[in-house]
Amino acid sequence: MENINTEAVIKDLAFLPLDLPEFHPSPDLYDRLCKLYELENSAIDDDYRNCKHIPIYITEGNDANNYDDKTDYNWTSQSEEVPELVDYIKTHVQPWANPLGRIMIICTRAGEENPPHIDCSPDKFDKTLQHKWRMVLHGDVDSLYYITETTPDKEIIPANVKERPFMMSGSWPHGMRNNSNQMKFTLAMGSPWDADTTDGYTQLIENSFRKFNNYYLSKKGWLLPEDHVNLYEEKYKWKEYIKIIQLKT
Repeated sequence: MENINTEAVIKDLAFLPLDLPEFHPSPDLYDRLCKLYELENSAIDDDYRNCKHIPIYITEGNDANNYDDKTDYNWTSQSEEVPELVDYIKTHVQPWANPLGRIMIICTRAGEENPPHIDCSPDKFDKTLQHKWRMVLHGDVDSLYYITETTPDKEIIPANVKERPFMMSGSWPHGMRNNSNQMKFTLAMGSPWDADTTDGYTQLIENSFRKFNNYYLSKKGWLLPEDHVNLYEEKYKWKEYIKIIQLKT
């Protein structure tokens, strides 16, 4: 594969395994994560996504919603319990995502689902890339699914590339079903990092596409679900309803 339209690959990206080192969890990592999950005032409730977040790198106060690009970020006390994750991020993520975005561990209970949702505001849906970096620490990658009007079953599922970090579209409606009998833990980086097309990130995506193009999912040609407005977080819905009314009048 010689000529790659990297700009198009980035623009249309829904899912792509990354050309970064695989992460092999130590035997005791799952137990450490479970302890952090259960520890009082350690994990943050996320009712919208039906999960909890263990904060790793956020603003002061452990408030998952307290972030902006003008606020200093810090490694949390929880991060001290998972030094191998901090080392992985500093070594393999920070060189191309500098400054880092908010970093959390998404915790989904056994047998439960992160219902279909959209990880951005309507204002950013078409204006920003909304790429999200993910690395599953315990669980399956192919429990993730995208919803569209394009395919007969209205779901598109990525390959189960275990122990391989990946980039995904957070703006396209998606969900996750944890059908296992154990908690699923996923290391995640998002806002305010917004996939700036720096040389480092562009090169990462190009290298990853060359290596894993068979697993690449493009959202080009996908049709949004007719009711996708209902999938936004409650605080954003009224803005979209107003837009719809204005278009009809």
